[in-house]
Amino acid sequence: MQRLQIQVRTQCRRCGALMRADLDDLVARYGASASLIDRQERCRMVACDGATFYLGARRHGEPWRILLDAAALRDGLSLCPPAHLAHGRPAPVANAADLLIPGRR
Repeated sequence: MQRLQIQVRTQCRRCGALMRADLDDLVARYGASASLIDRQERCRMVACDGATFYLGARRHGEPWRILLDAAALRDGLSLCPPAHLAHGRPAPVANAADLLIPGRR
């Protein structure tokens, strides 16, 4: 993803906040061969104890794909609050039909 300059962000299941993810930071933490598929982390918003999942896009302006493959992790995505940017504006995000499945484009 880093070599291909894939755009990455997180979305919180509890508050809906979208955050940019820094691939250099992720590589430093998990290693260059680590996968973001099915990886979740704690939300970084103040006073939120939710879990975030990753989304990826090939380039700016292209559709975002949810990086979840495991059915248990996909369950409940339809119940998540709407995604929003830091300024409270709604943001376009992928839906469950756009899941990125390993081995598929």
